[in-house]
Amino acid sequence: MNQLPQKTSLVAQTAAVILDHIRASRWTVWLPGEHELSAQLQVSRRTVRAALEQLSRNGDVRCKHGHRREIINRDFLAKKSVSRRVLLLMPEPLQTLSPLVVLLVDRLRTHLIEAGYVLETHASRLPYRLRSPKGLESLAKTKHPAGWVLLQSTEPMQRWFAARGLPCVIIGSRYNGIALPSIDRDHYAISQHAVNQFITRGYKRLAILTPQSDSAGDVLAIKGFQDAIEKSTVAGLQGTVQEHDGSVKDICAQIDKLMSRANPPNAFLVCRAHHVLTVLGHLLSNKVRVPQDVAIISRDDDSFLRNVVPTVARYSHSQRGFETKISRVVMKMLLGELLPEDYKIMPLYIPGETLD
Repeated sequence: MNQLPQKTSLVAQTAAVILDHIRASRWTVWLPGEHELSAQLQVSRRTVRAALEQLSRNGDVRCKHGHRREIINRDFLAKKSVSRRVLLLMPEPLQTLSPLVVLLVDRLRTHLIEAGYVLETHASRLPYRLRSPKGLESLAKTKHPAGWVLLQSTEPMQRWFAARGLPCVIIGSRYNGIALPSIDRDHYAISQHAVNQFITRGYKRLAILTPQSDSAGDVLAIKGFQDAIEKSTVAGLQGTVQEHDGSVKDICAQIDKLMSRANPPNAFLVCRAHHVLTVLGHLLSNKVRVPQDVAIISRDDDSFLRNVVPTVARYSHSQRGFETKISRVVMKMLLGELLPEDYKIMPLYIPGETLD
């Protein structure tokens, strides 16, 4: 009797679709998680899991307990051209960014050259402005980089890379629920430490001054500030989150607004080192004594703060150490050894005359 054709199960169809996406380079190293695959492919999580188990038995993917599934289809990998290009995405041309960022990129470029890779920068506002990043699909298809480095990335950008399983490293903090490796200062811990510095010196009316921003680092800084206030047992402790548009005019206006209260803040945690100059100068010009009337801590550091009088209390890290850490994390990504986790650096607290 001739063999009759069999209906293809939904699990087999799902496995085939996943494999097609792998062959089309939508995912190159890691597959998205089960929840994400379920949403993208419009099938149940149970079906996705069964399809992944089938691909695992076929030797297309593998999974260690607690980690994302890695693509190991040897036939597919053998067909891929080996790229030695690393693509760094940034919103503005390199020469317009801060000197510290320029030094960081130069150091990363040097380390990659030593390892036989080329760092290529791509500056464009397009992927950063839209909720659905544009141009990234075209970049991925035309450049075929061995890995990506994301600078000042937005949440939609991070979700785009996570959905495709592309090898990348975020310089900065990642948003909640995104399975990508990131390296940044620990903004959450910095805010908590700053609140405790204020409290131990008797300051109870605290405010965090931050730009109007949805950057992951600023979100974490605000969360750390609020959690430290909420968890404190100090009676009468108050915390205010005050946003501004980044201009000198608006920073001064927001300070005036706060200081006109019946019980104005007597301690400011200021995000962005250059904004500290505006805050400090405006308070002093209005005859507000620092730190007798108002204390100030800068969340960030920059070389010019060393020349400011009164000296500014701030959080500082080794720039060279940070650059080296980024280079190591990027190399681990290129070698396929990197897991989606946060690499947090807690900077050193530098006492200053802006805090008693």
